[in-house]
Amino acid sequence: MFEVTSFGEIMLRLSPPGYQRIVQATSFDINFGGAEANVVVALSNIGVKTSYVTLLPQNPLGDATINFLRRYGVDTSYIKRKGRRLGIYFLEKGVGQRASSVVYDRADSAINDIQSGDIAWEDILGKTKIFFSTGITAALSQNVLDQLKMAFKTAKNAGAKVAFDINYRSKLWSYDRANEVISDLMPYVDILITNEEHVRRVLKIDMEEKYFEGIDLTFDGQKVLFERLQTKYQNLERIVLAARRSLSASKNIFFAYTKDENGNIVFSEKREIEVVDRVGAGDAFTAGVLYSILRGLKSSQMLEVATYMCALKHTVEGDSLIVTEDEIKQALSQDSSGMMKR
Repeated sequence: MFEVTSFGEIMLRLSPPGYQRIVQATSFDINFGGAEANVVVALSNIGVKTSYVTLLPQNPLGDATINFLRRYGVDTSYIKRKGRRLGIYFLEKGVGQRASSVVYDRADSAINDIQSGDIAWEDILGKTKIFFSTGITAALSQNVLDQLKMAFKTAKNAGAKVAFDINYRSKLWSYDRANEVISDLMPYVDILITNEEHVRRVLKIDMEEKYFEGIDLTFDGQKVLFERLQTKYQNLERIVLAARRSLSASKNIFFAYTKDENGNIVFSEKREIEVVDRVGAGDAFTAGVLYSILRGLKSSQMLEVATYMCALKHTVEGDSLIVTEDEIKQALSQDSSGMMKR
């Protein structure tokens, strides 16, 4: 039995060493990443039984990708070996006033060759507690979207919970197209994990000017946003919203909110984050939410686990959070000051 199964595209990540710009690089560091893969890698590291579904080419790059997933204990038995190439993305890490930037080279990647029958959805989702995917996957191609919707329907019929992160990417589609597609998927979603901006811009939850201070929502605005989202999608069993305030590329503030067991909106503490590698931080947050749901933690505990995992990911190179369950428990029961433990 799998506790979490995810479906999406995993790519080869190429990054100039340190904070070099792509145009000045003479070598690249290699890693692997993709939102859904990042989530199950983080979960597997903290003791959750996970599986990952995708398509990968039958070549050494596909082999290396599978080896990466297996290294962290993710089940790869449902990965289909098919397609022409592994998608690539180039990451230029930001620092100070220079933001990070990404260049994609993912056209015609293997996952876009997916066809009905390639994945045994009934088999895998019949033994999965939570199925997770994101708006990134929905944006890739019509073939992928058709299979994602099939997976959502199959999960519901099998009694698995469907978890979803909007994860909007402007380089993949427009807000209007994202709204059209994701609005069609939302009736299947049980657990929504996303951020304030994507709720407003993709799900079209309009907020009046009085609920803003500059570009940020006020405390009252955050509560109103949550309530309007819940009213629009009454099928949602759990909503967790994250908020990020960027002071610079090197320092952010991150927090989250949800409803507790008494129906009250509760907030995490605001965490000031030092950024080494921002990519995948939202996926680490999602992993913390799913871990907490699976382990039956209270809402307030869930927020602290998820925001701590997000903060910790910023300190880890690569797309995925590499941390143990004991480290999470120890940090939350003691402190996260960064002092050496002897």
